[in-house]
Amino acid sequence: MPKIKGAEALIEVLKSEGVEYVFGIPGATEVLFMDALEKTTGIKYILGLNELVSAGMAEGYARVTGKPGFLNLHTGPGVAGALAMLYNAQAGGVPLVITAGQQDTRLLQQDPHLTGDIVGMGKIFTKWCTEIHHAEEIPMIMQRAFKMALQHPKGPVLVSLPQNIMNQEIDFKGVKKSSIYSETGADSRAIEQAVDLIKTASHPVIMVESGVTRCNALDEVVRFAELTGSMVYQAWMSDVNFPVRHPLYMGDLDPSMPNTRETLKDADLLIGIGCSIFSPSFYNPEDILPQNIRVMHIDENPWELGKNMATDCGMQGDIKAVLTELNSALENCLPEEIIRKIEKRKQEIEKQKSEKTNILKKQVEAEQNNTPIAVSRLMKEIDNLTGENTVIVDDCWSSSQMLRQVVDLKNAGQFIRARKGGSIGWGLPGAMGAALGAPDKKIIAVCGDGSAAWGMQSLWTAARYNIPVTFVITNNGVYRQVKLVRRHVLGDYVLTEKHAGMDIDEPVINFKGLAEAMGVKGAQVKEPDDLEKALKDAVKNNHPRLIEVFIENKA
Repeated sequence: MPKIKGAEALIEVLKSEGVEYVFGIPGATEVLFMDALEKTTGIKYILGLNELVSAGMAEGYARVTGKPGFLNLHTGPGVAGALAMLYNAQAGGVPLVITAGQQDTRLLQQDPHLTGDIVGMGKIFTKWCTEIHHAEEIPMIMQRAFKMALQHPKGPVLVSLPQNIMNQEIDFKGVKKSSIYSETGADSRAIEQAVDLIKTASHPVIMVESGVTRCNALDEVVRFAELTGSMVYQAWMSDVNFPVRHPLYMGDLDPSMPNTRETLKDADLLIGIGCSIFSPSFYNPEDILPQNIRVMHIDENPWELGKNMATDCGMQGDIKAVLTELNSALENCLPEEIIRKIEKRKQEIEKQKSEKTNILKKQVEAEQNNTPIAVSRLMKEIDNLTGENTVIVDDCWSSSQMLRQVVDLKNAGQFIRARKGGSIGWGLPGAMGAALGAPDKKIIAVCGDGSAAWGMQSLWTAARYNIPVTFVITNNGVYRQVKLVRRHVLGDYVLTEKHAGMDIDEPVINFKGLAEAMGVKGAQVKEPDDLEKALKDAVKNNHPRLIEVFIENKA
């Protein structure tokens, strides 16, 4: 039986799991791993200039491929530097496998430089983490890490790798990838109860979120909405969990906003699919839901079911599998009388959707020649460039709602942003990871100036590896999302007012200059009529390009 070093055994596991890229920034505790990696073929190392960049790329790659992104960090400070992005991955159920080089275990009691409680830090934002103590454990533990990352509920896992175990020799038996099928359906009793709830509902409302995309259930949720004649709202727009121009789709529904109670006042059945019910950002002493409303909830994560409110029918299982069974039951058991009521309900919803669409259309037309450039005009130009082969990466926060209203987002994987809100700053690196994971797609990243400033070092990596992303920076010189929250908390005021910590206009950041300093060609756009050409030239290019657009900060 051949003997190999622990670092070489790790590489063999990565190869067996189909790892294409290692995202990271190395230090002294990664030398043995990097040496083993250099001696193999088929796995490429993508260097980021800080952990935010590397972790963001790993998540973007995982989001478009469905495979775990592999992230390699440098001991305690490296894990600490990545925590903001690991928060995003945990909140969004994104599969990541993370390794962190740890100091030699024979030194740990002497407090060596840069060490830390890697497992303790990792427990905060991972679904499982551990430290390997014997080199013989590397194949088993690393294969378990990949299994855990992909097992519902999906998420990041972390393994600490002390340097002495990486250098030890072990008898190597080879590795074989596990095949685990976890797409479980619903309990038959739950299907029966769900059908009964739907039959008696007069005003059902569906809320969708990222669980739909995590379970590849977009077609099934659309069919379910059509079968039940339900209004559909997005709890938080983080993926294409429902086509935005579908006649039953009514947009966002934020439980923190005062109008949510009015929106739901006539609902008698709330159906949550792959979402939290509810996770408001601000305390509201009043009940959001009508007193006698019934709740049905479908999710692959058992933690979400019945978490915040009593649930009449909670259905745990893979969302695609559950909806396939439920749709089949509905197609075979609804009487003609109920089907007629559902069709009438759909017509009423479609009329409301048409009215909302017309209002938006008039707004876009009225603002098309505004200077500074209207957000609606920018998003209309992006929509003109967006097709089935385009992926929009959204990190533009205060402009995000307009993006999601104007751009025709209809296919799974066509739009990604940090799920459940998340930390700002992931858009630039996330787009690069998406481009590496989906090289046949055109990637357009739309990032606010505040978000972009967090991750500008990403552009060096984009230039180094020629990652063809079009970076669109919306520059309005403020943390406008924070000002919008201030308005919600403290009452109405003019958003152009100066407030401590909310303005980034003195000096105005020159994103074009920063991009070119890192090797990415850039352009600035201040006039609306210049947008089309600048965007077209960038998107058709097979190199990274940055377009800085000076947009409105209207009151």
